[in-house]
Amino acid sequence: MSLILAALAAAALLIAGYAHEWARLRARPRLVRPDPPPADAPLVSLLIPARNEERSIARCVAGALAQRYPRFEVLVLDDASTDGTADVLARFADDPRLRVLRGRPLPQGWVGKSFACQQLGAQARGAWLLFLDADTEPQPGLVAALLTCARRRQLDLVTVFPFLELGTFWERVLLPPFLAFITSIYPVERFERSGTRSDEVLANGQCIFVRRSAYEAIGGHSAVRNEVLEDVHLAQAIHAAGFRVGGLEGLEYLRARMYHNGPEVVEGLAKHAAAGARNSGSRSWRAASWHLALAWGPLILIWAGAALLAGGAGAGAAWVALAGVLTWTVGLWFWGTMYRRQYRLSPLYALAWPPGLLVYLLIALRGMWHVRRGRGVSWKGRTYAG
Repeated sequence: MSLILAALAAAALLIAGYAHEWARLRARPRLVRPDPPPADAPLVSLLIPARNEERSIARCVAGALAQRYPRFEVLVLDDASTDGTADVLARFADDPRLRVLRGRPLPQGWVGKSFACQQLGAQARGAWLLFLDADTEPQPGLVAALLTCARRRQLDLVTVFPFLELGTFWERVLLPPFLAFITSIYPVERFERSGTRSDEVLANGQCIFVRRSAYEAIGGHSAVRNEVLEDVHLAQAIHAAGFRVGGLEGLEYLRARMYHNGPEVVEGLAKHAAAGARNSGSRSWRAASWHLALAWGPLILIWAGAALLAGGAGAGAAWVALAGVLTWTVGLWFWGTMYRRQYRLSPLYALAWPPGLLVYLLIALRGMWHVRRGRGVSWKGRTYAG
């Protein structure tokens, strides 16, 4: 009887965990249809740092220039690219709304992206600054929707999580668990609550819409000059300075293709994990334990029940296995729904969630180990301590 009760209790806890994650997903704020631009529409500066982005910069700049908003400028900084980035940017030379800047040499004590963003901010003229990664594709309504959101919610910084385009197997298996892990450490739905601490918020560097006065109040990206996760620390610095930070889902307004193959995924996720563990502390380990329990708990119950049945444990063992099958079914439904809703992919990818999570955590541990051994993490041809 005690074995049956333990199995039912474990199943109940796992199902409650899935329900909690589903409620969090449903509660995540979303970008809404924009209001008509005001008569005194402020100038918005779209700022794009680019280092070896020949593959993606064209669609990013084209999307930026296609905004349905009356007053904007686009600035791109070519950060010492060695590929064809400059040639691609030259195709847009006739558009007067675009300015292409040549990045200065990286000073001591700065991370490359922070310095690129600092140079862009210094040259921008807008009352609002929109930092975009070069691997994004802004949709025509993005600027208007961001300004509407900032005004309605009285926010000084708005960050958006885009629709992620997952083209290869490793992107589809590793990136969804990674993003679920990040949003557990930094619950987006709580950013605007009064009791939220500064270390509990973040910005997603793919899309940061920030009021110029708030940005300048902290010294811009110079406040995070040596941070690999400059986006996270920028939001935290702005929040700590008394400004309001909000995070939203913007699947209809921004698309992004972060990586294009397995090695890129591994390198990128290792960089994020090595730097993120230092920032989030024990919350990272709690989130890892939580997601491992949800992913592998049902399978452990099934395996335990099968082992007990093989050992002749009888009805109690059958209940353990049944509890595992029940929770496994609920988990597959949850992950399958997430894959279909968030990534427009087949729900069958739910089967890859547990191994994908495990592989991601191994990549994260590898990145942290490299930093601990003094090898640092590499990104865009540069190595950082993490």
